[in-house]
Formats: sequence, C-alpha cells, structure tokens
Amino acid sequence: MPSREFFLEARRKGVHLVSTLIVLIYEFFGKEVVLWVLMSFLVTVLILDYFRLEHDVRIPFFYIMYREHEADRLGGHIFFALGAISVIALFTKEIAYAAVLMTTFGDLAAALIGKFYGKRRVFQKIFKNDKSIEGSASEFTIDFFIGLLIIGNPIVSLIMAFFATLTETAVNKIDDNLMVPVFAGFFGQITLNLLAYL
Repeated sequence: MPSREFFLEARRKGVHLVSTLIVLIYEFFGKEVVLWVLMSFLVTVLILDYFRLEHDVRIPFFYIMYREHEADRLGGHIFFALGAISVIALFTKEIAYAAVLMTTFGDLAAALIGKFYGKRRVFQKIFKNDKSIEGSASEFTIDFFIGLLIIGNPIVSLIMAFFATLTETAVNKIDDNLMVPVFAGFFGQITLNLLAYL
C-alpha cells in the first residue's frame, strides 16, 4: 500500500470529519445557531479562496488540502458548506444529520477503499470515470448504516444510501460535496413524507 499517498488522502478526508461538529452544534444549540456557524465558515473560506484564486496567495495550511483540479477553482469545502446549509435549512433534523454524515463518511470510505483496494472499474463505460465497485460498495454500506443509526427506517436509509452512492459514482465535473447531501437529503425527505401518508 502506498502509505504516503494513503495518509495524504486520509488527511484531506480527515478535514471533512469536522462535519460531525455540524451535527453536534445542531443537536445542542439548534438550527439557527448551526446555520450561522456554517454561514460564518462559508464567508471565511470564500474570502480565503478569493485571495488564493484572484491574487495567487498561498495559504500554508489550506493550500495542501486542495487537489490538483482545485488549483484554479473553488475548493470542495465551500460546496460542502453549501450542501450542509441546504439540507439543514430544508429537511428534518434526522434527514439533515444523515445527509451530512453520509457525505463525509461515505465519501471517506469510497475514496480510501476505492483508491487503494479497488480493482474492478465497472463504471468506466457508464459514467466515464475510474471509480471502482469496491469503493462504491463500501460507500453504500457505510451510508446505509448511517441512515439506520440516525433515522431508524430501513426504507429511507436504503433510498438515501442509494442516491448518495449513485451521485458520488456518477458525478465527475460537479462537486460531489454539494450533490451528495442535496440528492440524498431530497430523496430521503420525499420517501419519509410518502411513508407518513401511507
């Protein structure tokens, strides 16, 4: 296993683990507080990206977190903040929790397992990418268990895990940090609402 590359990827993904703070802040301080925290974070990172992109300022700690394709565009943390704000503002607390955590832990599983253990690239012809079945399967499994743990409904958990995994697997050019929570949350909330009427 290429340990240096593995730990660099783990460190990048480790930054996403602060998303658990989003859930904790929401749980203990409420929706309005967590939305203000996220907006403050978003404004801060937009200012930092302004200096990075418009004036070529290298910000020491943040610079190493950017991938090669983010060198001349907004970083994934901005899209993650936008996704988190969207699901928290619009969906129930449990759906928002699950969508945010699926984005973090599902992506972490897919990236680390897929990158270092993935061998079957079955999605190349369908989605024009090199994502592996091992990475996608690990993401789906993690996402499903997150849904079960937080929501408790296996049908809603299955739907959310499916759309989170499908979105992560299919998206190449649009940032998945925005797409995954929005799609998982949207279809999870619709499913939850439909089940309430049945």
